[in-house]
Formats: sequence, C-alpha cells, structure tokens
Amino acid sequence: MLKRVALTVLAAMLAQAAFGQSVLTTSPIPPLRDGTHYPSVFQGGALYRSPIPRLRGGSLSSVDVQKAKEISALVQIAEHERQEQGFRETALETTTTRNFAAGVPPIQYSLIPRLRPRYIGRIAAQAKKTSPRVTTRRSPAQASPKRVVRSARGSVCGVSSIKGVSVARISGSGGCGIANPVKITSVGGVALTREITLNCTAAKTFDRWVSKSAKPIVGRQGGGLAAIQVIGGYACRTRNSQKGAKLSEHAKGNAVDIAGFKLRDGTIYSVQRNWNSGRGASTLRSLHKSACGPWGTVLGPNANKYHKDHFHFDTARYRSSSYCR
Repeated sequence: MLKRVALTVLAAMLAQAAFGQSVLTTSPIPPLRDGTHYPSVFQGGALYRSPIPRLRGGSLSSVDVQKAKEISALVQIAEHERQEQGFRETALETTTTRNFAAGVPPIQYSLIPRLRPRYIGRIAAQAKKTSPRVTTRRSPAQASPKRVVRSARGSVCGVSSIKGVSVARISGSGGCGIANPVKITSVGGVALTREITLNCTAAKTFDRWVSKSAKPIVGRQGGGLAAIQVIGGYACRTRNSQKGAKLSEHAKGNAVDIAGFKLRDGTIYSVQRNWNSGRGASTLRSLHKSACGPWGTVLGPNANKYHKDHFHFDTARYRSSSYCR
C-alpha cells in the first residue's frame, strides 16, 4: 500500500515537471468510509506534509499512562497468585510426606514476595488525607479506670449507702491502728469532700446519722445537702495532739471531724464562720444536737478552744449516755 502511494506521488511530480501541468490538489489516498477527506498535500507545487495519514491515538495522555501502569501491576499480581497457587498444588504435595517424616512442618505460603505497585501506596495515602475524620465517644462503662470518680466505688461494711473500699490492717505504735479499716467517700447518699479512714462501727454510725438526722435537718435549704466537709478521720495521735494526753479516738478509727456542710446551690454552712451568727447558724446547732445520742462523744465550738472550727464525733462511750459539749 505504501509503495503504491509513493509511486503515485512520484508520478505526479514528474508530470508537473515535464508538462507544466497543475499539481494534485487533493490527497491521492482514498477517503475514509465515513466520507472524511484529507486536505491537499500539495500547495504551490511543493509537498508540505506526508500523504500518509496519522495513526489514531498517536500520543497517550497522562491518564492513559497511569491506567497502563495499573493494568500492568494487576497483571503482575495475578501472575503472582497463579504461581503461588501452583506452588501449593505441586511443590507442597510432593514434599509434605517427606517433611512430616523428618519432623519439619510444611511451607504454607509461596516464598516469592507479593508485588506491591507504587501507585497503590499513593492511592492509600491520598484516601487517608481526604477521608473524613471519625471520632467516637466512649460510654462511661468504657472509660479508663483512672477517670472513674471515687463516688463510684463499691459498698463497704455490708451497707449499700456507705461507699468506699476496704484496706489492709493498720498497725501503729502505742495502741494506734484498725483491724479492718475502710476508706469511705460517701455516706447516706452524701459525698465527703475528702476520703477518710474509719472502722466499720464508726462508718455505720456516720451513715445512720446522715440519713436520719443531717439530711432531714437541712431539708430543702439550698436544694438539699450535697456534701460534708470532713477534715479528719484516722490519725495516730493523742487527744487534741497534746503531748502526754491520752490516745485520741482518731487513733482507733472511731472518730470523724466535720468543718462544714455544703448545699446543692453552693452555699456552705461553716462551723467556724456560722456557728454564732449568719445564715445556717440555727441549722448547725440543730445538727450538733442531733449527733448527741447516735455518737458517743459530740464536741463543738462551745467545748473548748480546740474545736472552734469543727465538730468532733466519735463512738466512744465512757458513761451511760453520750458526752456532748
């Protein structure tokens, strides 16, 4: 075909030179089936482009090149899988018996590494950048143990309303210590502002007093009783921390010191500030009085200078009735 075209062009040029006749104005190549004609290949008696038509799709775009690379990679992967399957069906079958006899486990997979086209890594990285970030919220049950608030601890001393944990036996010098101590965080459904250590007898007495006396006395004031400001529990010391004095009930886990009561609206009835005047004075005196009976010893600001800023409650009973000052 090309030889025929070349001869046709040469003949035309010779005819022009010999006879001075007009040159061809259209391509000698026959029109395509769809009726398309190529433009003239001669202008002014000179050949200005090849009469051979350009191949369709003579240049590939970057998209086509990328697709070609992807197809090539997929073909390589398919070939790898074919080899791996053949490896399992032939090599393993012929060596299984021998390997088991020698105590060597058979090879489970092909030793040929799996191909990983570079474009797969780029696509995965791009997808990671463009994909929306999804965040999930943990439910309270899934929260880290470090975030669990102390009020969520279990019950102790066999009473559901006493929250805390049992701890190891406490042994101290001079008679200090508790055989079965507990660290409590709330009693009677009311939180303590700090964790204190008591024995179960004192913890149960505290729980009953809060449930039957403290909460009803406060009532709906400020929305109700929210927390008790405790400043002392177990402590190996003498009474009022005085040298030469008798051992304090705190040293046996029998006592608790209370500095105030916090209401749900944020109001605080402070023993030091409100005992004699101000809002909550009558409530504080009622609370002090209600403790006399459930507790063996009840001391307040009127007892001595050591109790100007707090109530001292303990379970010790040295007389037939409670000692309250």
